[in-house]
Amino acid sequence: MKHRHALAVLTALLFLAPLAAGDLAAFVDLGFSADSSCFMYGQYGIDAATSGPWAELGIVDTRKNQFLPKGHLEKAWPRAIEAGISPIGALFSLYAEAAPLAASKRIDPLDSGRLIYALVDGVESPARLEFQDYGTDDVWTITMNKSVAEPKDGSPRSSFGLQLERTQKDGSIQRVSAGNLSIVREGVRDYVIRSVILGPDGRTVVIVVEKAMVKGTQRSVRSMVETCRMP
Repeated sequence: MKHRHALAVLTALLFLAPLAAGDLAAFVDLGFSADSSCFMYGQYGIDAATSGPWAELGIVDTRKNQFLPKGHLEKAWPRAIEAGISPIGALFSLYAEAAPLAASKRIDPLDSGRLIYALVDGVESPARLEFQDYGTDDVWTITMNKSVAEPKDGSPRSSFGLQLERTQKDGSIQRVSAGNLSIVREGVRDYVIRSVILGPDGRTVVIVVEKAMVKGTQRSVRSMVETCRMP
């Protein structure tokens, strides 16, 4: 019964997510473990080059900011999807494969944390975000430092780092770093913070970052997550 319940919740979450158009990614929050030590997410879409569906699923150790062993799945299907049909089935396929690991970590799709920031579509994201968490009245500042190189071969290389600051109601300030400027990603031209999710413990932060990617003449958008824990 637990498997059926989790699958029903996933169905509801996915149909609330926007469908991908072209080679874009639809990001889905698939829940935290009760202690916020693990976070699961998915993304899916249609590959513009093949018109086939693709999906990615990740289970992240939020304290280490890295995937669990066997916690990252990614697959593309070469067959084209009929017009008007959602590629959502690609993510269902990966979810079924990841379900045993998710269950062992007690990840609950209903425990999706709390969204404290979301970038409005069509609005340019600043390098420095300042926003208030209206659930706690805490004020957050997140600064993204990016390094982008455009070599003559046309394949960009880039990296980024993040600085987070939370000012609480009592005036106390907490600061942490996330991301890593020393990690260089091939084919990524730009990064945008799309959303910020606060875990059930009120300390674990998941930052959803969109990557603008280039491969030859193809352009695509994919998401990744950076996690950290406030003091």
